[in-house]
Amino acid sequence: MHAEKWLNRAAGLSAWFAAAFIVLVASMSVAHADGSDGLRGVAYAPAPRPEGINISLDQAFPIHLAAPAEGIAVGNPAIAGVSVQNDRLLFVTGRSYGSTNLVIVGAGGHTLYSGRVTVSPDETGVVMVTRGVESARLECTPLCRPRADIGEAASTFSATTDQVNGRVQQPQSH
Repeated sequence: MHAEKWLNRAAGLSAWFAAAFIVLVASMSVAHADGSDGLRGVAYAPAPRPEGINISLDQAFPIHLAAPAEGIAVGNPAIAGVSVQNDRLLFVTGRSYGSTNLVIVGAGGHTLYSGRVTVSPDETGVVMVTRGVESARLECTPLCRPRADIGEAASTFSATTDQVNGRVQQPQSH
């Protein structure tokens, strides 16, 4: 079909979808030096949602890619990290509060994913206790226990993380 026919079909669609549709049609009409359309045998992941990836601190979000990844970049690795399981499955983990971006490229430098990653607190089952100027969080699921969190008083944070780290380092019995 000619590009004009595709443009007429796109005219009845919403402005956003029509723009995406036109870009897709334009990319399909490009001829390469080898005579191919450049799309055979290559599958690309769908475009990310405008809101990007929203995850909680210390939680993971899976990304399944339609094509193998060859490069990954996180704008600020202090906010989010990426664990590569294989060339088509990645996990994004929230490391600290804030927002950054994630870019994944495939063969030939084609962008497979580009979007924002926002890390926020998960306050489900959490009680905040404030004593003067210091605060501490308790995870109440169902019993209340201290939970170290970014921005807490240094003494509370250190005491809780020291206990957690000591427990993790204990020998495991099998």
